[in-house]
Amino acid sequence: MSKTSEQNLTEILTEINKKLDSLQKELRDNKIELTEAKGQREVLTVEINALQEDIKEIKTSQQDQIWTLVWALIWTLIGILITVVVSFLVAGGKFIISGSF
Repeated sequence: MSKTSEQNLTEILTEINKKLDSLQKELRDNKIELTEAKGQREVLTVEINALQEDIKEIKTSQQDQIWTLVWALIWTLIGILITVVVSFLVAGGKFIISGSF
């Protein structure tokens, strides 16, 4: 082989090696980015699960508060009803309904 052919082959091999090195670096970078993305996905999954638990707790708390309010309203209405009935039964300090009490 001639010296020129050897130089051309050497240059071609050098270029191929440079491109391979560049591709290997890009592959390493992509692997690193993929690993980071997987880590971030795991963190997000944990945060989403925590948010779902918080939402469940809030819903349960709201339901408890609603039932407390319903019972408070029921007992308030019962109290008002008792007050109205007693006020109709007692007029001027005397019972309206006759009978012995």
